[in-house]
Order: sequence, then structure tokens, then C-alpha cells
Amino acid sequence: MKKITTTLLTVLTTLTIAFGQTQNATTESGKKVSLFPDGTWKYAEVKKDTAKKNSSDCNDWIETVTDKVDGTTSTSSKSKIIVSTDGGKKGFGIYMMNGTSGGLILVIQAVGAGGCIDEGAKINILFDDGSRLELRSDGKFNCKGNATVYFGGSFGKKKELNELKTKKISTMRVWTSDSYVEKDFTQDNKDEFINVINCLQK
Repeated sequence: MKKITTTLLTVLTTLTIAFGQTQNATTESGKKVSLFPDGTWKYAEVKKDTAKKNSSDCNDWIETVTDKVDGTTSTSSKSKIIVSTDGGKKGFGIYMMNGTSGGLILVIQAVGAGGCIDEGAKINILFDDGSRLELRSDGKFNCKGNATVYFGGSFGKKKELNELKTKKISTMRVWTSDSYVEKDFTQDNKDEFINVINCLQK
């Protein structure tokens, strides 16, 4: 298998040099490579889907799933919001879902400053308008990096939830047992967060 892949790359590289232009190829394992006129190659960059989601269409942001065994349904964000500039080595993965009593559950996985989060760990948020919000993790101590905040029902926090629904986040800091993880939100992060939370709370 390796021999065939190497042969394919060698042939394609030779053709590339002959034609004097960069060529793209796919290895047997499905990886894309760029072949350059000087005989060198590198893995091709994977282009992200740049199609803009419709902010008013909640089907772009959330999904409802029915458990096939017990028939219960749950509504959550379609995907985790990734707030990171280095491929996920440091930053956040943010996931939201509706609680059973109409509240909201916010789970923030912090990566890059120790893996343990204490119950009551601080979550500091700076909004674009300069205002600030401090939340505390309601989840139990864990070493999965998960800070969990519950809104609604006996947990209250209606004012805090309203701030998250109406203001765009500029920066978030989550405290771990060792230190903290802090990241600025990109414009896409800001838009996705506010669209998801508003769709879940409709």
C-alpha cells in the first residue's frame, strides 16, 4: 500500500515538474496533497465551508433528537462552538441544550490550563459593550475540563440568561484548578453563540 502511494506521488511529482505548475492530488488514504514544480509537496489546506448560516432560521443552529428507546426528546445546539486559534490546543468548546423544565444548560469545555474544574469555578465574560458578567460552574468537580451552568427553575439566573441572549461576547475566561483559559471570540463565534441561545429559548 505504501509502495503504491509512494509510486503515485512520484509519478504525479514528475508530471508536475514537467508541466511547471502546482498540481493537486489525492492519496489512497483520501488525503489531499499539493505537488509543486520543484518536486516538493505538502498536505493541502482543507477549506472550511464558508456558506453563511441564516441567523433567522433556527434549523441552522439547533436540532431536536428523539431517543428511539424511551421516546423522550432533547433540543440542543447542532454542533459545539469552537473558540480557539490553535486548532483546539487552548480555548473552549461550548455546547448548549434546553433543560427538562424549560431552562438552559450551558457546558463549556476549557482546554489548555489543566483539566480539572472545581464546583463553583468562576466564568468571567466581557461583552462587546464593555459590561461584564461573572458566572459560577454548577457542575460537580471534574477533570474533563467541563464547567456547567444551569439557568431557570430552581437555579434562577434569569437576568444573566437575558444578558447572554442580548449581548455579544467579546472575551471569556474560565478558571480551572490550576489557572484559567481565556480567549477572544471571533465574529463567527459571537454570532453562533447568540443565535444558538436565542433559538433554544424561543
